Amino acid sequence: MVRNIDEELHGIWRIIPSPAITEIIGQSGFDFQILDCEHGSYDFQTLLEDIRSCHFQKCLAYVRVSGLDKVEVQRCLDLGADGIVFPQLDSFEDFHLATKMLKYAPYGIRGFNPFVPSGEYGFKKINDNNISCIVIIETLNAIKELDKILALTNITMIYIGVYDLSAQLNCIGEMDNPSLQEAVNLIIEKSIISNKMVSLMINNPESYKKYKHKGVKSFVHTIDGYQIKKAFISELNNTLSYK
Repeated sequence: MVRNIDEELHGIWRIIPSPAITEIIGQSGFDFQILDCEHGSYDFQTLLEDIRSCHFQKCLAYVRVSGLDKVEVQRCLDLGADGIVFPQLDSFEDFHLATKMLKYAPYGIRGFNPFVPSGEYGFKKINDNNISCIVIIETLNAIKELDKILALTNITMIYIGVYDLSAQLNCIGEMDNPSLQEAVNLIIEKSIISNKMVSLMINNPESYKKYKHKGVKSFVHTIDGYQIKKAFISELNNTLSYK
């Protein structure tokens, strides 16, 4: 499903396969969940279960694939993913190929089979226009070719990979580094001018206000495993403080 560019969205990164966690996050009011096949422990069976749980909660199910693997992308779409998040894209050709993987012929290279979950096993017409193409800008070469990349009409959203960019800029993990902030601001500015929705991770209310003011519309708040551990540590520390 493709959302209106003027609509504000809030989501969470997922690395732990679990329909129960998916349900809890959906009930909490988040708009989307990114099921991570690059760094997470998902396989196709657990993806199917979490995609179904997302949809039951009226929550968008995006899948970050491991790379430009046509079969992997196709299977994620057949399982019912609302969008694909493409990591580690470097050249304009990489980004162009990513957009083609989400489209059927004659506009793309996606294989067609209606007898899959996304087609309700042959009882629903599949519309590839409802699939979001979310590309991550996380390399210096991608920034160099940003104008050409943003001209690709089938890109739905630009996600800024600040952590990988910090490594590329030799300031790994330094989120306030001036070089990183300059790169992030450039991506935001050019993406908005090109009428592309922008997304990135925020860590606190201040960063939310900062990037909302710059025109960002999609925010990733946390990662499931980190948030769960943080909650349990806080609970234990709160209890032990009464000793």
